[in-house]
This record gives sequence, C-alpha cells and structure tokens, in this order.
Amino acid sequence: MEIREIAGHEHQAFLIYRSDLDPSFLQSPSWGAVKKGAWASRSLGFFEGNELVGTALLLARKAPKIPRYFFYVPEGPTLPIEKYDGALVALKKYAKSEGAFALRIGPMVTRARWEADLIKSALADESITSLNDITPTFVNPKAHALEHTLKKLGFVASNDDAEGFGAGQPRYLYQLPIKDKSRDDLLAGFNQLWRRNIKKSESEGVQIQIGKRDDLGEFHKVYCETASRDNFTPRPLSYFQQMWDAFNTDKAQPDLILFLARWNGVLVAASIYIELGIHSWYLYGASSAYGREVRPSNALQWAMMQRALEKQAHIYDLRGITATLDKSNPHAGLLQFKVGVGGRAIELIGEWDYSINPLLYLAFRAYLNRR
Repeated sequence: MEIREIAGHEHQAFLIYRSDLDPSFLQSPSWGAVKKGAWASRSLGFFEGNELVGTALLLARKAPKIPRYFFYVPEGPTLPIEKYDGALVALKKYAKSEGAFALRIGPMVTRARWEADLIKSALADESITSLNDITPTFVNPKAHALEHTLKKLGFVASNDDAEGFGAGQPRYLYQLPIKDKSRDDLLAGFNQLWRRNIKKSESEGVQIQIGKRDDLGEFHKVYCETASRDNFTPRPLSYFQQMWDAFNTDKAQPDLILFLARWNGVLVAASIYIELGIHSWYLYGASSAYGREVRPSNALQWAMMQRALEKQAHIYDLRGITATLDKSNPHAGLLQFKVGVGGRAIELIGEWDYSINPLLYLAFRAYLNRR
C-alpha cells in the first residue's frame, strides 16, 4: 500500500462514494479549512496499485522553532477495517519521511455498544457508576484485533481520561439509528418526558428557523451565555464564521446548518448541525436562561432529527458523552438527556499515538495536559 497526496475534490468524492464506511465530518477536507492557521492540512489517499482504497485528512502542527510536526488524523483514516494493517505501516513510513515527531490517529471503529433500555436500567441502579460496570449489548471482535495490531506496530492509546473526554475527540458517543424510520417511529422511541417537552415547545409557540451566516453573531451571544453558565471556555465568533465558510461556500447544498429557536421574538436556543453522506451530527448547542421553561432545546433536537430523516441519513449523532453513570457527576445528566431519545451509547477504540521523537512527543503531551 502507498500513500499519495490527493486533491480536495477527489478526497470529498471518495467520502461520498464510500458512504458505507461512514466517514466522520472531521475527515472532510472542509475540516482542514476550519483548522487552518493553527494547523496545516493535507488530503492523503491510500492506494493499492492505482486503486484508491482509503483517505485521510491529516492535520499538521509545527513544533516551535524547529521543522518537526505533530501529525493528527482526527476520527480517521477512512478505510475498510481489513485494510488497516497495510495502511498503518504506510502511514508510519509517511510520517517519518515528512518530518513528524509523532502521529495520532482516531479510527472510527466501535469497541462496544449499549442500547438505551440497558442504560436506563443502569441509571436507576445506585450501585452502578459506569457504562463499563455493565455488560454491553454488543462487543466488536474486530476492534480487539485492530487494537492488537496497533500495539504490535508501536502505537499507544492516547486518551488519558478514563471517562472519555481527553485532549482529542471523545471516545464515547451517543447515536440514534434512523435508517428507514418515520417521524412516528422516532417519537415512539422517545421517553415520556421528551415527548411532553416537544409538545410543550409547540404549544408555547417556539419557532424553529434555519439561520444564515449573518445570524452567527446572535448564536454566539447565546453560546457565550451557555459557556458562562456551564463553566467552559467559548470559541470566538470568528471560529464559527470560518466553519460556516469551510462547509458551505461554493456548494449547491450546505453541509452545515444553523438552527435557531425563537420565543416571543427572542432567540432562546440555537444549534449547529453537520451532515456528510449517511451520517448527521448535532455539533454545538446554546441556550439562554430566558425561555428554558418552554423547552427550546428539545424542539431544536427534534427539528434536526427531522432534517436528518429528510436527507435519508442512517445515523443521527448527538456526539460526546462520558462513561459515567454516577448521579453526582454532571456528565451523567448529559447522558440522561440523550438517552431520552432512545438510541445507543458507543465506545470507540479511541485515539492512538505513535512516537517518532520521544522527547518532543512527551513535551507535546505535557502541553496538551496543561490545556
């Protein structure tokens, strides 16, 4: 197997053509445009002869003062699992030849899965404090084989946070399968609280609108209010403008949608949604203290799910959760909110690092941990 750089349009076409591989939006060339500035990006193709069998969006970050780089393939590469052995060898060789001091990858390979009913039962049991305390609904033997291959080739697991939120992408996700389902099918899978909250938002006159680029400023104000309330550092408005331009400019159909929820003429909640192939993602959410009683967040989720149905997506993705089921942990509340729609929790094999220069690699890990 060989690695060659490919054009962005060729990369994007592969992701659409091989939608059966369920590529992440973080592997779209558009994501490279989102990260420009701090990161340089390259579209890589994995070739067997002249056949393109996989792709990778590679992000490169330069070390201070020296021409050495940290290479990162977020939620990728995109290729069949049986091709990983050859691809990993080729990727290591490529990283060394291009001046990388370390390489991080995040294969989107499911290790285990827990269905909603199982999680609900566990949440009701005070003695259970983690998803890992309960037997999964499904365990993927191919994931174990790939982990063995990674270790054999010198990769080590990079996620330092056992709960699943580290410096990179989340290891635990919450997903709602929607293939061949109707609106009524989805509603029937919601718990009573979710259905009641959706009805309340409708009866109270919450209006859901599709926003434009100029509406990002209004979204950002509510997002900053959310950040202050939930104690996280918000991204600047320019980041969301760059994201909009990367995913939507010069495209007949936008890949990024801004959803706005208004009540009494006031923006009370908003969210950013992305779609690629058969997968749709809820990416960012924001809500104001004003109007929380009319449940605009539930209304937004329902609107995004209906959009995903219209686009014939197979998966509606609510993104990151942690493994905790401890009721005293605020992350358990996030899981409880998401499990109300049905669906399932997914554990991926996570992100893996290959160190080429151990000294630079350790310094970089220390920098990420400080962040």
